[in-house]
Amino acid sequence: MILTKTLFNGRKDEIEFYFEILSDIIKPEAVTDRQKAEIKTKDNGRFIRISKSNFLVMLYNLIESCVKSGFEEIYEVLKSENISYVQASYALRDIWSNHEISKAHQSTANRETYGKRVKNILDHVISNAPVALSKKVIETMASGNLDARKIRELLEKHDIGFTETHNGGKPHMLTVKNKRNSLAHGEESFDEAARDLTIEDLEKIKNEVLVFIEDALSGIETYYNDRLYLTPQATESNLD
Repeated sequence: MILTKTLFNGRKDEIEFYFEILSDIIKPEAVTDRQKAEIKTKDNGRFIRISKSNFLVMLYNLIESCVKSGFEEIYEVLKSENISYVQASYALRDIWSNHEISKAHQSTANRETYGKRVKNILDHVISNAPVALSKKVIETMASGNLDARKIRELLEKHDIGFTETHNGGKPHMLTVKNKRNSLAHGEESFDEAARDLTIEDLEKIKNEVLVFIEDALSGIETYYNDRLYLTPQATESNLD
């Protein structure tokens, strides 16, 4: 999980830096060196509104990149250790088989093509070939809509347990996802999306996102380090 932790720490540092500068610009009276907070644009208010929206996009990018990276590291270890279907955890078996069957069950596939695909799946299992889960699998499962509920769902599907430092519905995580989607689809402009959010609102959103993602990644790291991607039988076999 070194790559994912490095990615998270880098993105977190970037966000904290951006927020500090944004806070200084919005509340220059709180800055000791007033010159550091001075900006001169054609429309400072508009610049600040756009900057606040951009901050929400940065937060969503952290959510998506770090969560996907965590799952991808698990998928990579399955490949590197040549984990077969019978060695993989029951949750991973379900994810792999559902993904393979979905490819076989495409609307364009005729009966013969579907039959061949199913046979390949059976041959894969019988021959103890490695379970191959790619980046595309998690992208399909996430479908560009990662909020607290969706992340919990992904963790549950992989049978990954985690403890939330702060329990609750995580409404700010949902706000970040919705605002990012409205910006990505052009439903709101950067000038509009975050105009009603104060710097205090943004700080609460930031803190909730960072804590939740740290909690989720901690659960993924435990799963990775304890090799919970294996069945108990496979784990015992590897320990002997």
